[in-house]
Amino acid sequence: MKKITLKEIAQLAGVSVMTVSNVIRENDSKVSLETKEKIQSLVKKYNYVPNQNASNLRTGKSSLIGVLFYSNRKNSTTDFTDPFISSIVTGVSSAARENGYFTMIHSVQSPESVVTLQMNWKFAGFVVIGLPSDDFYKIDSVIQTPVSYIDTYWQEDKPLKKKPRNFIETNEKMISRNVASFINELHHENVLFYSFDFDKSKPSVIQKRYLGFKEKFQGNIFERSTSSADYQSILQSVKDYLSAQPFTLIYTTADILAVKLNQIFKDISVIGIDNAEFTDFVTPKLTTVAIDQVKKGEVAIERLLESIESGTSAYYELESQLIIRDSAWINQAE
Repeated sequence: MKKITLKEIAQLAGVSVMTVSNVIRENDSKVSLETKEKIQSLVKKYNYVPNQNASNLRTGKSSLIGVLFYSNRKNSTTDFTDPFISSIVTGVSSAARENGYFTMIHSVQSPESVVTLQMNWKFAGFVVIGLPSDDFYKIDSVIQTPVSYIDTYWQEDKPLKKKPRNFIETNEKMISRNVASFINELHHENVLFYSFDFDKSKPSVIQKRYLGFKEKFQGNIFERSTSSADYQSILQSVKDYLSAQPFTLIYTTADILAVKLNQIFKDISVIGIDNAEFTDFVTPKLTTVAIDQVKKGEVAIERLLESIESGTSAYYELESQLIIRDSAWINQAE
């Protein structure tokens, strides 16, 4: 069904467009109760949604926050089945809504895509998730508003252009150090470190988890990665281990990978990260690291709104907790 316009509502109500606009924006002290109720009834009947961008252009003030997920693959879409992504979005969206802001979620592959967004929409600020160090400076330089970065790293020896910006993250090295200490206590000497693809030479969430694990684990580390959480992609990446495994435990950097690896290697201990909701319902229950990703999204908005109001910048580090369940057991092999 065609969306109704402000002008059409005004015609149906027999009033001016300005009167309808005032009622919708609750600037209606001079509007009669009868007229107000008529307009509100029409708005509800036709499910009218104001054109927020047009309103932003008129007032010069925006109530729109851009939520950018980085992807290095062209024509890719954000995978909302990933518990990390869905939890971040939940936190960001709820905190924004509570403060009277709207969110627009978008995948970006280049600085040019951010420039195009800013040309077509007026943003109060941005939340950017998972930006790799290679592209951080390029994209940061074209963002024209305050910004909150989640799980984003950069080469700290390079100076940053002065701008209100926030960094929200978890101590990723500490996560892996704690996991490594736990695995050492279980007497596992050979472990498969499994993750999404990453570059060991460049700062990122996975790189820091990898380095932290290497620092603390006392045994041998085998390594595999995948470009996708698709089951067949994961299966293909470990095909040389299907007949025999030189490891007794798998440490993987995401629960969404851990549960699928647990299906492939049923007699191997598995540890994940995220404490996703589904981990309570898999068998055996997954040993994992709990990170409050919803809170991470909420904090990103809280800091961003402070930046919008007063031009502040901040750094925030969330805690994590190892949750010991049934999927990792003592290695009793001789």
